[in-house]
Amino acid sequence: MSKKQIVVMIQRVQSLFFFFAAICIITIVYTFPVLKHEVTNFEYFLKEYFPYVRLCLLLSSALSLFAIFQFKNRRRQQLIASFSRLMITIAFFLIVFLESDEKTFGLGAFLLVIPFLSLIAANFFINRDERLVNSADRIR
Repeated sequence: MSKKQIVVMIQRVQSLFFFFAAICIITIVYTFPVLKHEVTNFEYFLKEYFPYVRLCLLLSSALSLFAIFQFKNRRRQQLIASFSRLMITIAFFLIVFLESDEKTFGLGAFLLVIPFLSLIAANFFINRDERLVNSADRIR
C-alpha cells in the first residue's frame, strides 16, 4: 500500500468511524462490566465470562478494522459494516436473553450502542461518497 493510498484512507470520515467502533468494542470487552448480580453485587466482565459474546464482539471489531482497508470498494465496506452491526446485535441479544437471569445490566451492555451507532454513521458517509461519485459520473 502506497503512502498516497494510506492518506486517502485515513482522511475519509467513515474510516474514522470504523476505527472508533473497533476501539470502543475492545474497550467494552476489557474494561466495563456487562452484568451485575443483584444480591452479591458481583460484576461480570466479558474478558472473563461469556466467551460467545466476546467472540462476536471481537469479530465485529476485526471486521470494522478490515473495512477501513476496503476503501476502494464502497459496497463491500457497506456489507462489512452491516455484518459488524449484526455481530453487535447478536452479542447484545446473547447477553439479554441467555445470561440476564437475576442480574442487572452493567455499563458495558449499554455502551454497546456507541459502536453500533458509529457503524451506522460510517454507512451514512459511505452512502454519501457513493452519491458524490455517481453525480460526478453523470456530469461526464
